[in-house]
Amino acid sequence: MTEQFNINQFNCSISGKGQSLVWAHGLCGCMQSEDAIGVYAWHRFPKKLQLIRYDAIGHGLSTQGESVDDYRWPNLAKDMLRVAEYYRAATPLILGGQSMGCATSLYAALMYPERVKGLILMTPPIGWQARANQVDYYHKIAKAARILGGKGLAKMNAKHLDKMLPSWLIDAHKHSVLGMLDGLKSMKRQTLHQLFTAAADNDLPTIEQLTSIDVPTLILAWEGDDAHPVESAITLQKTLPHATLHIASSMDDVNDWPALISEFCLALNQSHTNTP
Repeated sequence: MTEQFNINQFNCSISGKGQSLVWAHGLCGCMQSEDAIGVYAWHRFPKKLQLIRYDAIGHGLSTQGESVDDYRWPNLAKDMLRVAEYYRAATPLILGGQSMGCATSLYAALMYPERVKGLILMTPPIGWQARANQVDYYHKIAKAARILGGKGLAKMNAKHLDKMLPSWLIDAHKHSVLGMLDGLKSMKRQTLHQLFTAAADNDLPTIEQLTSIDVPTLILAWEGDDAHPVESAITLQKTLPHATLHIASSMDDVNDWPALISEFCLALNQSHTNTP
């Protein structure tokens, strides 16, 4: 990874020491919006492990990308590994993320398998043929973004949260769920246009590619979200060689996710420690 890299482009957060989990947020999200929704409970992540979070290029407090190409998932994967490399995170790494962060992690594992020891895929995005059917939708949003900007899109999405999240999650987090739109509000028109243009081109790795990702994988999916259908998670679980899938149908199920993430990372850390 010898390409020039400027860490000052990225807003990052690092806590703890030890085995590293590098975490990436979803499309139009950021660390702030993750914290606002109250699902992740990162404050409970084990201090004996290192947690590296960051705002992806063009998101949150990170700088804008220069072109559509900056927002294609393989390039986001390179950014993820560069952030880890800059902070001298010991390899192999655990990589994880939500939605776009899932795809980022998968492409990183494909490009540099020797650097990855485990994956956490939260609410995998729509993929393959189902995603191909959405290409026109992404282009429409890209055009709308040029007119509305981040604040306009956030206002529009606030009226249609049921298209972004399961209804039972919205009901459980009525007072905080709008916080997930905070990151979107500050995004520039050009950034959003480039981001959704890239979304029309992006797709999850092929089935053949997925079969080569030979590391333990934790998949966390939820019911009732068309943008993150359970079908994507099931396909990943069936295709990835060492994947475990948990499907949430209630807030009680989702409340277990922080513990599942911590246990997964601790188990991988223990297995590495015990390796001769």
